[in-house]
Amino acid sequence: MTRHLFLILSAFLVLGCSLGGGGGKTAPRIDHTRATTFENDVLTIDYTHRDGARVVLDTQRDAESTAPFATEMPAHAGRVWTLLQKGEDGKDPILGYVVVSWNEDDPEDYLTAGWWIRFINQRYPDIDPKHDDSQTVLFIDGPELDPNFQPPLPATGTASYSGGAGGRYLYTYGDGWGDAKGKISSEEFAGVATFTADFAAGTIEGCLGCEGDLTVQRLHLASAFNRFETEPVALLAHPRDYEVRFAPTEFNPDGTFQTGEGVTVTHPGRSVERVRTGYWGGGLSNRRDGAGNPRLVAGFNKVTFIEQDGSESTITAIFNALSHEFRAEGAP
Repeated sequence: MTRHLFLILSAFLVLGCSLGGGGGKTAPRIDHTRATTFENDVLTIDYTHRDGARVVLDTQRDAESTAPFATEMPAHAGRVWTLLQKGEDGKDPILGYVVVSWNEDDPEDYLTAGWWIRFINQRYPDIDPKHDDSQTVLFIDGPELDPNFQPPLPATGTASYSGGAGGRYLYTYGDGWGDAKGKISSEEFAGVATFTADFAAGTIEGCLGCEGDLTVQRLHLASAFNRFETEPVALLAHPRDYEVRFAPTEFNPDGTFQTGEGVTVTHPGRSVERVRTGYWGGGLSNRRDGAGNPRLVAGFNKVTFIEQDGSESTITAIFNALSHEFRAEGAP
């Protein structure tokens, strides 16, 4: 079992900080190494950071809270957990949040997504995710995302995918917003991601926000961070009507893909001048739907763009999109 880790050395998902520890410009990377197991309804995360620090979290020992989760996966149950390790003598605590979707009749059929933050050089409970040494990891994992067990992908045809996406929407107001200029709004959002895989061409393309609107939904991030987030600036620039498009990107024979190019953003009422940075990537499932195609595509995207009045926005999301065939198979 492997997972796709989107390793970010700052808490940008939560607070909109720039990429890289301490405000650097380190590009994100997707790491395809083992990280999770799910046995007897307990999820365990076991990951070693590049600095050698090992993180081991599990939903039985470290759970602060839990609740049911309505998953899109056919025949799956779902649950969410907020996790906390206070650290030895309160030093270097870790806060995490995980969503798990699993088939109770097949222990090797599960998906999990979420994040954790290492509060390096801090002591619980005085933790601050804006600290320069804070490290955040986003992940989505499951046996079917293991590229080491990817059977041959179809040689012809196409497959369409759609499903939930969610993350952080950050907006810094420019000249066109009057007294709000220079202020920042930070919200959690949810939307629908759609993709098309062209197996003959060996490419995948997609869009976030082309099907339905991006909506403000304080479901996951706010539940864990209301303890130390300050009151946000009232949201004036709603994320609805943004469309984030991902140009055709080649996928590898093992179903993985990643690129820092070809991401564009449009909005009918705001003039997007340029995309400053745009990344997306992930992997195709190694399980097949009834048509013989990968049954889902899952991964990450992050785009930062500048509008004509100087406003700057960042949209970061984790997505899990099911093939139309697979979704139909699970319908009543």
